[in-house]
Amino acid sequence: MRKKWYSSFYIKIFLSFLVTCILFFMGLAFFWNAYFTDLFYKDKKEMLSSRFGEVAKLLPSIQEGTISTREMRFGIRIIARSINGHVWLVDAAGTILNGSSEREGTLIPKVVDAYFIEGLKGQSGFVAGEYKLDERERGGTLTYYAPSQMNGKPVVIFLNVPAIEVSEALAAVRWNIVVPLLFSLLTVGMILYVLSRKLAGPLQQINRAALELAAGDFTVRVPVTSEDEIGELAQSFNFMVDQLVNWEDARQEFLANVSHELRSPLTSLRGLIIAMNDKVIPEDKYGHYLKICDYEVQRLQRLVNDLLDLARIQNGMDVFRTYPIDLASKTHEVLDLIKPTLIEKKIALLELLPDGEEEPILADLDDDRFAQILQNLLYNAIQFTPSGGTVTVRLEVEDDHGVIYIQDTGIGISSEELHRIWERFYKAEHSRTSRSEGTGLGLTIVKHLVNGMKGTIEVTSEVGVGTEFRVSFPLSTDGSV
Repeated sequence: MRKKWYSSFYIKIFLSFLVTCILFFMGLAFFWNAYFTDLFYKDKKEMLSSRFGEVAKLLPSIQEGTISTREMRFGIRIIARSINGHVWLVDAAGTILNGSSEREGTLIPKVVDAYFIEGLKGQSGFVAGEYKLDERERGGTLTYYAPSQMNGKPVVIFLNVPAIEVSEALAAVRWNIVVPLLFSLLTVGMILYVLSRKLAGPLQQINRAALELAAGDFTVRVPVTSEDEIGELAQSFNFMVDQLVNWEDARQEFLANVSHELRSPLTSLRGLIIAMNDKVIPEDKYGHYLKICDYEVQRLQRLVNDLLDLARIQNGMDVFRTYPIDLASKTHEVLDLIKPTLIEKKIALLELLPDGEEEPILADLDDDRFAQILQNLLYNAIQFTPSGGTVTVRLEVEDDHGVIYIQDTGIGISSEELHRIWERFYKAEHSRTSRSEGTGLGLTIVKHLVNGMKGTIEVTSEVGVGTEFRVSFPLSTDGSV
């Protein structure tokens, strides 16, 4: 389904900023209009307020009889000429009783009815508008209305003055306000459009690249054109793709290694079974070759067990049941298990462990997993140590950590290969002996187990001298075993 144009990210950014700018410019225009309107009308308002006071002073004189109606009319006309406008005295019925125009005796124009009603209610105010009280007038009118009393009856006094010059000045000012604002709005709109495109463009590229990546194209990359947050996002995306490529390569290598490890014993088993079935192998040799078959089956079993073990550890399915254990005591137990193998291989064992009289060295570990770590490291040392060699196991306390050293006098590991020993199936491509009984997963499992129990493992080695593994675990804060 085609995406609607207004759902585009850059359109949303553009419209959001544009609407914000329009509202800001409208507010600015209204503010300046109100400011200049009040400024230009200020003098006229002061003049009308002053003339109202003069008209209001005449009204008590009518009631007192000190001036006649004719004299009052004459005085009001003089005031009207002084403001170049009209002055009306309007009774409660809306009839102009006296004033400075020919409207005497007529009803007030409908455009001022609302102000007349407000005046009867005792309110006063100024009104500026485009309405006309005389067809001969040009422009708008400024009106001031206020309540008063004449002969004991309420009246409303209207002072109307033409505002043509003010209207023209305001029109000029408004034009000078609106034109720059419109030009600014157009300019800002263009800038916002460019910026929104610049912001949304890389995101669209990343979106397209993500779709291509999902389709299996691992060559896709996003160009990094800036050093801001968008550029950092593009760099992060490219880094993610690189990591996916590495993981895919590792997966392919893992599958190839598993296939290689499985194919070798299966080929041997199938060959031997076919040979025995076809009577190529004499029956008196069956026992020997069945032992070989049993060896290959055990090899397959070890590989499958190690793969399952590694999968559980890496997927977080392996639960460590930790509690304080005595490192020296547990290490003694593991060494007792492998001593027969050491004797068979004619390899000496040197134990440098605390005796039972010293304070126990306790660490929060999983009993079985700790034993598995030691067994893997010890069997690894035995495998690459020739007859007559020595395997040394040492336990020490260093900076609130229990540290176990497993050192052999074997063939050692070159510095080029040392950093790869933690890789899965390392021995599949780089075996240090002509025949290896391991699966190439032992050290990988050891690394994950040590890290899973908050420990660290390090290795040093020298070709022809031997290898030393250093395993460290934090000491337990609980003193009970």
